[in-house]
Amino acid sequence: MKMASTSSLKVLFVDDDTDESYLFNEALEQSELPIFLSRAHDGNQLLNALNTGPLPDLILMDINMPYKDGIEALEEIRSNPKYKDVFIIIYSITADSTSIKNAFEKGADLYLIKPDDFEGMLAVVKKVYSMDWKNFDRPTLDQFVLDLSN
Repeated sequence: MKMASTSSLKVLFVDDDTDESYLFNEALEQSELPIFLSRAHDGNQLLNALNTGPLPDLILMDINMPYKDGIEALEEIRSNPKYKDVFIIIYSITADSTSIKNAFEKGADLYLIKPDDFEGMLAVVKKVYSMDWKNFDRPTLDQFVLDLSN
């Protein structure tokens, strides 16, 4: 998979929860990292954004959304070769093994457990930015989950 040649990162954040979106945006601003953010509120908006706008480097997507949930959107994205170079992190409070395995099998690159506070969200922003996406190798299922709440 490829990545932008600059040190900036284009992230499409997909979550129907306005509080989560606000928290992510605040953490992004405080981090002062060169992350260019676009948003969608559900899987339908996500797919529309992919079809009409410039492609992001990374999609950070909630699993539980109305209209088209994260797994349905993930399946649709992974079925289109046009999006093969876009990294996808499923982002959820749900940490059950069935959801994790489903996201892995459908082609997500990582599964991130949602933090429950601002410091946790700031850690998410920093972790996502600091990862070496140019040389990223999709982990095995036992290394697939990122939990930064520790």
